[in-house]
Amino acid sequence: MKVMIFGGTGFVGRNLTEELLANGYQVYVVTRNPQKTASRLGNKIKVIEWDNISPLSSIFNLQIDVVINLSGESIGNRRWTNSVKEEIISSRIRITGTIVDAINSGTIQPKVLINASAVGYYGFREDEEITESEEEGQDFLAQVCRDWENEAYKVQVDSTRVITIRIGVVLGNEGALNRMALPFKFYLGGPLGKGNQWLSWIHIQDLTSMIRFLIEHQELAGSINAVAPNPVRMRDFSKILGKVLNRPSWLPVPEIVLKIALGQMAEMLLHGQRAMPKIILSTDFEYRFPSLKAALENALGMQRGFKTE
Repeated sequence: MKVMIFGGTGFVGRNLTEELLANGYQVYVVTRNPQKTASRLGNKIKVIEWDNISPLSSIFNLQIDVVINLSGESIGNRRWTNSVKEEIISSRIRITGTIVDAINSGTIQPKVLINASAVGYYGFREDEEITESEEEGQDFLAQVCRDWENEAYKVQVDSTRVITIRIGVVLGNEGALNRMALPFKFYLGGPLGKGNQWLSWIHIQDLTSMIRFLIEHQELAGSINAVAPNPVRMRDFSKILGKVLNRPSWLPVPEIVLKIALGQMAEMLLHGQRAMPKIILSTDFEYRFPSLKAALENALGMQRGFKTE
């Protein structure tokens, strides 16, 4: 089966490529930097050069079974100025729209389009459990996710199944966990803000195997919460992280400090969602890391500079 990945050079994309190759898939990675991508991902993949702007019909005509779109400007690398916020939204809409146009025009004819999204779709929530049927929130990240998903659902070809995966915090040897664990290394770890906000998370291996599961189960479509079945509050996440690293979790970061340092971006750290994977739990998908402690032990065990108990 041939899979085309947009955003295949990122943390999730590289791990997903390994998962698919290990299970007999042929993987095409679309990129602006073909030489760099080939050197990072190896010679088992096919690299397709694209400038992220031109119509896809201008670069190739392949028989593709699956398209996976992970592309988009990072939400956590810079303060959310008006121009950064515009790029966060427009980068997602532009690439997704180009993919959708290619599907609707017949340039590519995949059986399934899997488009990334995030649990931020639900906005700021309190303690209620959030399943896929809940409405979107009203904050900036909710707007990003809503517009991103709506663009994917503009596919008008009945033979293409569309799935949007609302991903939680991904735990692995890169990504958000690196930043969250760093203060603990210097004995300065603790919860962010009041610590009672919910954190929906998933181990990178469970995320990539879940995406493969979605490809292989034709009955699944629509929005899917790609999270572990056991979300935790921020203070409990910090406490477990400290235990895994054999470090104390004693120094909360006050809300005002985060807001001064990060601006509006601090909101995504101070508020959360108790997202539950209701649809996935109704299937026979098996999590490898359903518990946070085991997930952190595995993820941090792959990182240099940390020793886990």
